[in-house]
Amino acid sequence: MIAQAAIGMLAKVCIKPYHFHGLFWVSVVLPVCIGFLPGAGCTMLHAAQGPTKRVVTQKEIQCAIKRATTYLVRANNQNGRFSYKIKLLPAHHRFKPQYNIIRHAGAMYALAQAWPQVPDERDNVRAALRRSARFLIAHCVAPIPGHADMLGIWSLPAITHRKGPAMVKLGGAGLGLAALISTEKIVPNTISRDDLHRVGRFLLFMQNSDGRFATRYIPSRRGKRLRPASLYYPGEAALGLLMLYQLDHSPQWLTAAAKGLRFLIKNRDIITSDPWSLVACAKLVSLPNYPEKILPRHEVIAYARNVSLAIIEEQILYGRKQQIIGGFNKQGRTTPTATRVEALFAILDIIGRDDAMLRNTIQSSIRSAIKFLLDAQVTQGKYAGGVPRVTRRLPVRKKSELRRAGEIRIDYVQHMLSALLKCAENKESCESLH
Repeated sequence: MIAQAAIGMLAKVCIKPYHFHGLFWVSVVLPVCIGFLPGAGCTMLHAAQGPTKRVVTQKEIQCAIKRATTYLVRANNQNGRFSYKIKLLPAHHRFKPQYNIIRHAGAMYALAQAWPQVPDERDNVRAALRRSARFLIAHCVAPIPGHADMLGIWSLPAITHRKGPAMVKLGGAGLGLAALISTEKIVPNTISRDDLHRVGRFLLFMQNSDGRFATRYIPSRRGKRLRPASLYYPGEAALGLLMLYQLDHSPQWLTAAAKGLRFLIKNRDIITSDPWSLVACAKLVSLPNYPEKILPRHEVIAYARNVSLAIIEEQILYGRKQQIIGGFNKQGRTTPTATRVEALFAILDIIGRDDAMLRNTIQSSIRSAIKFLLDAQVTQGKYAGGVPRVTRRLPVRKKSELRRAGEIRIDYVQHMLSALLKCAENKESCESLH
């Protein structure tokens, strides 16, 4: 009772509407005052919003994984292209035709991750991966002019339906490489090892000596471009390079990935919306021959801790709109929550088990976020497994919000699927979801 009273008093002082400020006082000072009770982090995080009767089981998570997986399988057409975007709500405007090759690759990557988790859907997932890889290779994988030893994954106006020159985006090459390597493991002979190396050499070509990556290659505009910058492309490039290193153990891929992540850690402000760099960092620290001389491990761990605190401070755990509790966006958008869950899981892998207090706080944050995501998923009907831009339970009144609230895009589903897969893999963090 004393602990509960202390929690309530401190919550009134530290918690502002919607967001959880005062993280230090609630997660550090209070546990010391009440004797650091096991599980206190979860209790504290939920104290302000009051108890909830909702119980989430691993079976429910597995069902949500299957729904999201089968949605992406259904969305993959016979020509290998995904149905990029659909509308749940009555149309208030027409979607302009568009397609994003990076999100195509992201959907492939998530499907490959899901393949072991959905045994009764494996044949369908394999077929979708085969189709989507053939589309990517046939329409987007092509040489770099003047560099016969390199391949790019091109964003072409005829595919993207956008005006502008043909280009190779760094993120397209990085995530495309990760997707093709993942697919090759499930669908052998999808792409040759030599062609994977040629994509890898393009990523090396895009990197400066200090580790910074150019974000685009545009032949009609004198080649490599540093601007506009991208939050996500460097992490996607590092992930692709690390997966290529795991494939053939050539040190050039490992060195480039470590230098790229070092540049981000040392030169970029804390970013909470980029899961890819943290997923790449988690893969890097898991390697038995970690490149300590390039990027000291303690710097990666310190960076991950700082990002985790920034993410947790953004989470909505208190307020009148119960529909957005557990999320990270006042408008009820789903993908900002899914990407932060992906990032938090990667951070758990990075920090290890030495920091029990931080792990407890991260796990509590994940539990609240997973409930928000599960409530957002479409569970039945034609679009079962889809994830709308805005949670289904949140009334949308403004026309400006209504225009896109009910859209389902393949990357919304991909990010939620990746988050749920980590939840199924890491049962310690997702047990007792109540």
